[in-house]
Amino acid sequence: MIGTGRLTAVDSEADPGAAWTRTVARVRRRVPELASAFLARLDTDGHYAVQPVTREDLRATAEASLALLVDQLDRTDGRIELGDLPDRLGRHRARQGVDLDDLVRAVRLDFPVLWSALLEHSDEPAVLAPRADRLWAVVDAYAHEVHVAFLSEQAVLAEQQRDDERRLLDLLFRPGPADEHREARLAAGLGVRADGTFTVCAALADHAATLRGRAARTGGVHLRDVEFGVAAFWPAGAPGAARLRERLTAGVACVVDDDVDGLGAVPGAVSAVVRMAHLLPPDAAGPREPRAMWPLVARRALDDHAGLAGTLLGGLDAARPGEVAQLRATALAYLDTGSVSEVAGALYCHRNTVLNRLRRFGRLTGLDLTRPRDAALAVVLLTG
Repeated sequence: MIGTGRLTAVDSEADPGAAWTRTVARVRRRVPELASAFLARLDTDGHYAVQPVTREDLRATAEASLALLVDQLDRTDGRIELGDLPDRLGRHRARQGVDLDDLVRAVRLDFPVLWSALLEHSDEPAVLAPRADRLWAVVDAYAHEVHVAFLSEQAVLAEQQRDDERRLLDLLFRPGPADEHREARLAAGLGVRADGTFTVCAALADHAATLRGRAARTGGVHLRDVEFGVAAFWPAGAPGAARLRERLTAGVACVVDDDVDGLGAVPGAVSAVVRMAHLLPPDAAGPREPRAMWPLVARRALDDHAGLAGTLLGGLDAARPGEVAQLRATALAYLDTGSVSEVAGALYCHRNTVLNRLRRFGRLTGLDLTRPRDAALAVVLLTG
């Protein structure tokens, strides 16, 4: 026995490659045992405990992966050829919804499992040290290809999800009679409640790009391309909805309606806020609600009738040079507060001066700002 041991040692020193080959062959025959060791390490690691993968799936994958990696250890040409297994594994785990970091961490557990097995089944552990780099290179290449495949499949799934959402939104925005069963199916596909309350938002040009970018980084926001911009909607009653609204619209010139009742009302609300968004002034720098937009909407309607707004304010043309600006500022301040004293304080003038300007505005335009009907029309005419 002693002589046999010495001959084995001499053989190993004379041909370390032969000792390595024998060790790899022994490890290959124990792949099912290695899979059990891998699963034990995975349990100890704990990160996979919440992943949607069955035990049977994990064992089958472990055995296939370990067998492939062992086969790469004894290649004489030094190449690493992993075939399609890492691609299939990465794509399969992406479809299962596994966390990528946990997946890569699990794949890299193959290294300590295999290294321990090589140490256990080697005649001459000394021949292993020069080949540790080979084992690491094989495991690293495998992990890299799994990672790449996972990301590639994620991109495919994301595009499919976007396509599915676009089809659902096309159906939602398609004109037609109300159909509660259709709305219920669309709501299920979009992950919302058909009878829920929604926030609807529209932004144009550069502000649309900002809104789109923020929405892309936020789950649960549905986007719809519109002329020169984008519309978005999301459930308004969900926890954190107020923070979501702030995160999406802060600093964005847009129109936001927070009280759209039911999924079926969303298309009409989107159409309304898009029209309002086209009326936002160039210096707008934040969200506005429909209630604040009605004067602009009414002013546009008057302007569409042969410039009726300008005609109604034409009397101001008879004002003295420099007087028009004073009359406009005084009228707007009074419409905001309804208080002569507050206007006088804001404009740094005597309240009699305010009264004189309001009377002058009334004589030139025919609008008495103390009368609600005239005041409402003045709000529209002086807006924009």
